[in-house]
Amino acid sequence: MPWIQTYTPVGGSLGLSALVAAVPLVVIFICLALLRMKAHKAGLLAVGSAVTLAVGVWGMPAKLAGLATLQGAGFGLFPVFYIVITTLFLYNITVKGGQFEIIRASLAGVTGDRRLQALLIAFCFGAFIEGAAGFGTPVAIAGATLVGLGFRPLYAAGVCLVANTAPVAFGAIGIPVVALAGVMGYGDDGMMKLSTMVGRQLPFISVFIPFYVIMIMVGWKKTIEVLPAIVVCGVTFAVAQWATASYLGPYLPDVTASLLSIVTLVLLLRVWQPKTVWTFDHEPDFAGKEQHDYTTGEVVRAWTPYLALTVMVLLWGIPSIKTSLDKSTVEIPVAGLHNAIVKKVSNPEAGIKKLVKVTEEIDRQLAILSPADPKLAALTVKLQELKGAEAQLLDIEQALVGTEAVLTPERLKAFDAVAKKKDDLQKLAKEALQGSSAAVGGSSVASGVALAANAPLPSLAKDQFKPLDKVLADQLPAKVAAKYKFNFMSAAGTAILIAAFLSALLCGVGMGDTLKILGKTLFDMRYPALTVASVLGLAYVMNASGMTNCLGLIFTKTGHWFPFLAPVLGWLGVFLTGSDTSSNVLFGGLQKATAEQLGISPILTGAANTSGGVMGKMISPQSLAVATAATGMVGEEGTLFRFTLKHSIFLTIIVGIIVYLQAYVVPWMIP
Repeated sequence: MPWIQTYTPVGGSLGLSALVAAVPLVVIFICLALLRMKAHKAGLLAVGSAVTLAVGVWGMPAKLAGLATLQGAGFGLFPVFYIVITTLFLYNITVKGGQFEIIRASLAGVTGDRRLQALLIAFCFGAFIEGAAGFGTPVAIAGATLVGLGFRPLYAAGVCLVANTAPVAFGAIGIPVVALAGVMGYGDDGMMKLSTMVGRQLPFISVFIPFYVIMIMVGWKKTIEVLPAIVVCGVTFAVAQWATASYLGPYLPDVTASLLSIVTLVLLLRVWQPKTVWTFDHEPDFAGKEQHDYTTGEVVRAWTPYLALTVMVLLWGIPSIKTSLDKSTVEIPVAGLHNAIVKKVSNPEAGIKKLVKVTEEIDRQLAILSPADPKLAALTVKLQELKGAEAQLLDIEQALVGTEAVLTPERLKAFDAVAKKKDDLQKLAKEALQGSSAAVGGSSVASGVALAANAPLPSLAKDQFKPLDKVLADQLPAKVAAKYKFNFMSAAGTAILIAAFLSALLCGVGMGDTLKILGKTLFDMRYPALTVASVLGLAYVMNASGMTNCLGLIFTKTGHWFPFLAPVLGWLGVFLTGSDTSSNVLFGGLQKATAEQLGISPILTGAANTSGGVMGKMISPQSLAVATAATGMVGEEGTLFRFTLKHSIFLTIIVGIIVYLQAYVVPWMIP
């Protein structure tokens, strides 16, 4: 029998249950911030505590908890960590081929000032890679680049994590916003509104981040010395991000904004340089930018691997190519877990009330339909069959009155019978609607006709069965699907892998050395891989058990303050999963439901989930693992966590204030 998900297992109290559900998060905080434990150990302890709570407190069968954890770990390794591995593989090839030294010299040749290099690489170049690839790639590449230029590893990792905030919501060709629109049930129009709303939130952060990053590095006085570069960089990025998100959609804001920022910053530095060139204390002083003897052709060739990376990822993002590559995708149902968990099960008394609503809606539809049309007559028969299935369910519900929300074999079988009739009815209705549209030249005339109470219609109205679908969805328990999607060909990591092998050819690295580099990269990343797998396992088991929804539901009690706290929910989701996309998938539906219940725009709170979520990226254990691996700080995740935590909280509060003002002071900003 399926296991029923619950959200209030601790004394029936949502508050107490949420406190218990937060324990795995507290474990990670304590392990990283106080005990300074290595991230992979902290992740394993956290996932262990989550499994223990899922089984011991939430009553989840141990088998389901274990399978959910393994599914999450599998997703963590592919496709998430696959992207990180391939990106670092490409970087190591450029080092082996000597190209990275040329890249380092070309960047240092623009300016020798470490502050300006941080703007150019951590913010501008990092945002470009975020837009093209996402999923930790920009932190890996930009962090490694800064270390190669002479940055201290802690500063390199820290400034890259903080800089990689504003672009994350539109990362990987806009995947977070696209996924958010999907889980909120929006089509292209809704997705465009979400893109516009995010484009009216994040630019306020984007214009501030360059200043904030330099402040972290050098303090107020030294920051003011490079204010012209900061203003040009921040304003260009923010305006381009706003314009692209508002008028072109969610796919290209990062790419356009970062490219324009790089161009404007480089042009500025051709005519202006700070009076003093700032370097770290451990470096020798020098008064100007580095000189190098590399030709323009050599510099262009050195940058070619990253050009190949960008081109390949952009090609992989073209819908026609992606659709073609997706044909090789294999979806593997997780045996023993797929559809083995259900949520939203009513007790028999509430079930009877919902059944009455369904029956009333069926009778209303039967009164509307005209039996003269053969397809409508088939719909009438199917409605009668659905009504019969509801009658059989009623007998079972009445026999169970007085019991809790349970799924006996008989009740589950009756629910499944209703669900099958519902699916058959939807299929017939779609065919009938298509037929009537074709009959009038492709336009659905009846969709604009108001339905009279008992008047037959010559054809089917477009949304005629929407009320019936709604009451049926409310009645039926929702089974949780568990499928592992293996899309090797269309995965972004494969595009990067191809770019890496192309780069080996361009850099003159032989196949033998290339394979050795790949092996060393895999070996060096074994602990970060374990971290990513364990944290995704944590996220999946918390989601499958109902612990994550329990944490989310507590936010519905905040009422008027929910717009301020909506970004915090996204922040929590990214901290848990390491992905703004995953956070949007996790909490997008909840943001919409809560907003509608409170009379707030779901577009606003949905966008707040992704805007606030990006601030959790810098403290996610996965991001910490990637950053430390890229900068040679493996084992120092706790140090980096303490460095970024205060910045993460501060920036999340700023987003919360922006969203609150948009909800109640400047609501005209909501599309």
